Amino acid sequence: MKSLLALVTLALTALVLEEKAREVAGDAQDAYGQAVAQAREAKRSLAEQVQQQPLISLLVAGGSPTR
Repeated sequence: MKSLLALVTLALTALVLEEKAREVAGDAQDAYGQAVAQAREAKRSLAEQVQQQPLISLLVAGGSPTR
């Protein structure tokens, strides 16, 4: 009887862990989607600033140290 109880406990634990793993995966997908959206917005904003002030953009880009 103890081995049956241990099996049931193990099965329930596995189900709980599987559900938690799905939650974590969903959270990770949400975070990735937010990061992609923020990167697109930053790219759009930077492109807009370069179009509005091309000379300053060139000076900033030219003044950046390279390794």
